[in-house]
Amino acid sequence: MWLASLKEIENLIHLFIIVWNAISLRNQHSCGRLTKDLTNETNSMIRLIEALASLKALSNERKVIIIKTLVDYKECRVNNRNSREKNSQRNTLSNDAWIELESFGLPYNSHTFEEQLNRCLPSQKEILRKMILSRMESFRSIAKQIETKNILEQETEIESTENSESEIIMPNQNNVVDAEWRNNDKNNSIQLVKDIENLNRALSKTIGVKRNVKEIKKEAVAELFNSYNCTTNVNKKKMKLVLDAVLQRHLIKNIWDSADYYFTGVQKNDNSEYYSTGSQKNDNLEAAILSKTEELINLTSQFEDTNLEIDENAQTLPTTLRQQNYATLGHRVFSKNHPFVNQLVNDLTKEMNRYRILDSEEKNKKFEDDIITILIQFLRIFYFRLKTQEPTPSVRFYESGTNIDPFYMDGMWEGHYEDYVVEICSFPAIIVESDERAYIKAQVIARPKEELHEDEESDY
Repeated sequence: MWLASLKEIENLIHLFIIVWNAISLRNQHSCGRLTKDLTNETNSMIRLIEALASLKALSNERKVIIIKTLVDYKECRVNNRNSREKNSQRNTLSNDAWIELESFGLPYNSHTFEEQLNRCLPSQKEILRKMILSRMESFRSIAKQIETKNILEQETEIESTENSESEIIMPNQNNVVDAEWRNNDKNNSIQLVKDIENLNRALSKTIGVKRNVKEIKKEAVAELFNSYNCTTNVNKKKMKLVLDAVLQRHLIKNIWDSADYYFTGVQKNDNSEYYSTGSQKNDNLEAAILSKTEELINLTSQFEDTNLEIDENAQTLPTTLRQQNYATLGHRVFSKNHPFVNQLVNDLTKEMNRYRILDSEEKNKKFEDDIITILIQFLRIFYFRLKTQEPTPSVRFYESGTNIDPFYMDGMWEGHYEDYVVEICSFPAIIVESDERAYIKAQVIARPKEELHEDEESDY
């Protein structure tokens, strides 16, 4: 079921590496054949990647990265003269593949999946490899069909761009504003959802403790679990699953608390302070702009409510101002060298180090680099880009003990969802309250209800 759900090209590349990593090339009876198979299958994957790139289904940057990964893995398995260096590279590539697949929905207990894969017979592993190549071929076939369809529809598409100078469509019927972004705009709801999903995957990948962690500080983790009302025992085998989710929730909470303090600080001070030309004052420009934008939107809304002579332009003005201002800000605010970003990254790194120790300085540096990117995307999405939508969606976390609601929650549970409650919500639901529509479902880990499962030590 999970294998069939893989929809990203990179997923299949990582799975290809993982399956081959479970195959030994040292057996004297099959070494030659397997080495040849690995070479041929790698070359086939590379040809498919090049075909997908030529069909515009894959960017050139992604193509280069994928091909390099495939070549590096093949070389470290086939040409192993410097065995120590090659084994190190093989372990790194394999470990990275596991981390990537875990961030794309690999069943929570990936080590169990790994054990099952290692127990597979050679013939079963060969079937898996054929499935991967077949899936890649289907991607190429679909991309070819899409390219053909695009060519046939090209004239229609050219005609539809006559009004492309207007980035936003604003139909107005019966005094109700319905604002939608064009399909090729970054603020279109579909693109926004993709970016939020990518943010969640990046968080899961960067925060995860299943791999690359030298030590977990169980006493501190127990206190952290307690602060979020989690019932998981830190000595249980599946504790890392819950810790991944709790650390992600904790990191988001820290970002929110710091960002709220940063943004609301402007409103509590003399606004003239934030218009100084000095670089120190310019550190607060994002907060000042956000404050003034909100003020302008509120004033235009009041104008609409109190002015008896409302025309169509005045009626849509608050929505237009909100969407256009936040669209502009949402892709520009906060750079990697912004003082607020740098300080918060340092704080987040220290906070994460309270609960686990990574296994190398290289991993610590990578964590900090990844967190910078994640932090900027988080601030842009949750404080700006969500406000480009009409109506503006709300963000909702579910606390431990809340009944499972599959309409607003994604997770894993056996049997009836009514028998479970939330253990921890790692990523919030993004919801349009007015029509009960979810842009993104909350990511939760569930636990059995106490009245049905009295044994708190049971795994879930």
